[in-house]
Amino acid sequence: MIMVLMALRGLSANKLRSFLTMLGVIIGVAAVITAVAIGEGSKQAVAESMQRLGTNVLTAFPGQQRRGGASFGFGSINTMRLEDAAAIIRECPSALRVSASVGRSAQIKYQNRNTTTTVNGTGELYPDISNHEMEIGKYFTQKDVKSLRRVAVLGSTTAKDLFDQQNPIGKTIKVKGTSFQVIGRLKQKGGMGFRNPDDALYVPVTTAMRRLFGMDNIQNITVQARSTEMMDKAQEEMEAVLRRRHKIPQGGSSDFIIFNQADMAQTQSDQQGTFSLLITCLAIVSLIVGGIGIMNIMLVSVTERTREIGVRKALGAKRKDILGQFLLEALFLSVAGGLLGVYVGVTGSRLIGENNGWTVVITPQTVAMAFSFSVLVGIFFGFYPALKASKMNPIEALRYE
Repeated sequence: MIMVLMALRGLSANKLRSFLTMLGVIIGVAAVITAVAIGEGSKQAVAESMQRLGTNVLTAFPGQQRRGGASFGFGSINTMRLEDAAAIIRECPSALRVSASVGRSAQIKYQNRNTTTTVNGTGELYPDISNHEMEIGKYFTQKDVKSLRRVAVLGSTTAKDLFDQQNPIGKTIKVKGTSFQVIGRLKQKGGMGFRNPDDALYVPVTTAMRRLFGMDNIQNITVQARSTEMMDKAQEEMEAVLRRRHKIPQGGSSDFIIFNQADMAQTQSDQQGTFSLLITCLAIVSLIVGGIGIMNIMLVSVTERTREIGVRKALGAKRKDILGQFLLEALFLSVAGGLLGVYVGVTGSRLIGENNGWTVVITPQTVAMAFSFSVLVGIFFGFYPALKASKMNPIEALRYE
């Protein structure tokens, strides 16, 4: 107890210097907590974004045309047709649902209001595959797709642009001058990169191809596998069906490309993890710099209090008493700095998230890790000055001016 009181008295003798010493630890701990919180929040946001795209999803896009050694880029050749989508659901046991789609920008009008948005032609199973729920009304049916009906479902943003607070169900809108009856409105889903499924209009894929855009080929085929474990199998089956239908010889380059959502999610998660690790390492370096500051100030304190150490030793203080006192001072600095750093880090992370609209994830494990590391830094960098003080010769210490 006496050792603790003496350590506190030693620190309180120069309050400003003690606070400035703690500042390095405060900044380091706060930086670690903030970096990890933003990194984990970023990974969670990516996972949620992928979840909004739909679960267990594979998407086939047009491939690239090659002439000689030149490549014209993906989408330069398109041989995918509606019949391909039908063949996939018929011949791929691992596929649960399939939806062919096309999309182009077009002007939509309702009375004196108009907006330019993406018109997506999809199959009837789009909401189930993409995890996009209906808010009111209904989505179009397989019968609507087969009969090229002029029915439309609004994204939430498009509905607000055209109808504001009105109920759009049953209203007639004009798409490129063609009349469509609104039969439903989708729930708000949120934007995903350059795509915003809320700012869109959805019509039967056949209607979009024949009545609106004059298209013979579809732009992509989305497939929902029966489970996450069956995604690779579904991709193999899907590729085999498309290659056979497109008469691609064995060893030849496919005229399509298949994106596996699980692979995309893992790639993005890995990238976010690497970035988070880099930021965390930089924050830990900041914490180590704070520890070096503790060692520097403790060495200065030992030098300034040489005569005090000499007097204590002359009165019978042992090496372990001197060692313990200075080690406690370093520990108090790191603990106090760590606690303040936790407060600053947690508060700062939340403020950053609120002000920027970011997702931040603060876990007890992160807080405990940052605080524990600050304590270890204090003990590690405080040990040498404490050891130096405990080894002083009392006679030489008493002579020190």
